Amino acid sequence: MKTLPLALLLLLPSFAAAQGRGRPPAEDSLLLSSTFSGRDGFDSRSAGLSAALGLGRAGGYSFSGSAGVEHHRTWTGGWFPGEVYDASFGLRAAGRKWTFGAGARSNSDRPFNSPSETDINLDASTVLRRRGPHSVMFGVNYSSRRSFLKGVPFPYLSYSYTGERLTVFFPFALRWKISEASSLQASYFPPKYFSLSISRKFSPALTLALSGGIQLRQYLLAGREDKDRSLFLEQTQAGAKASLRPAKGWEASLWAGWGFRGRYYLGEQYDEHRAVVRTGAGPLLGLDLKKLF
Repeated sequence: MKTLPLALLLLLPSFAAAQGRGRPPAEDSLLLSSTFSGRDGFDSRSAGLSAALGLGRAGGYSFSGSAGVEHHRTWTGGWFPGEVYDASFGLRAAGRKWTFGAGARSNSDRPFNSPSETDINLDASTVLRRRGPHSVMFGVNYSSRRSFLKGVPFPYLSYSYTGERLTVFFPFALRWKISEASSLQASYFPPKYFSLSISRKFSPALTLALSGGIQLRQYLLAGREDKDRSLFLEQTQAGAKASLRPAKGWEASLWAGWGFRGRYYLGEQYDEHRAVVRTGAGPLLGLDLKKLF
């Protein structure tokens, strides 16, 4: 892999945070989501259900769990599967100094069909130094199916800053509260994948946001001869989102945007491109309904 040294330095903390080393959910929630994409030659619809729950405290630790499943139906003129799933669940224990996480994820046409379609993740981290808004953390992350150093426990360092208006996690995510009503959020996944959004709250019940980015999804298809090979889907999109809180504990979001040209391909790593198929552009629509407990 040409970008392996950079990936090892920058990607691992981001992957570890995604697997549960980050902060606990602010609120217990249940989310229903649906999207439709009219990209030329790559029409698709998705429907998903996810939940985050606090499980209580014991021995100085707070415990939480999360689970989710999303079904994607696609219509293409190429070899991309007609149906794939994103499924995951995880547990997390967070103390003042140590945090532990464990979970399993299966992005596949047959999720959790076998170990070759399942990614088991384990993570442990500790705060080495905390001074005011600054924190330095050390951790070890294990992934059975990551696209580099698969099955090897990997150490990492990360830094975070939490201020009144600015929150930064390196590498790389930030949230900047521009004013009492406006904020900006950004995340970066080397070498080129990112998301960026800016939002403004017009009232306690209405928030509008503009967002965009380049995304990469990885699928481990059942029945493939080369178990190290994955399907990668790369897409770029931008749009606007309106979020409403019609009643206490409920939030509804409507998203509309545009999907630009993308591609899907096979490879053992994201920068190995085999059987590449280019996808067209088209409109995107999405609707979410969230219940906060």
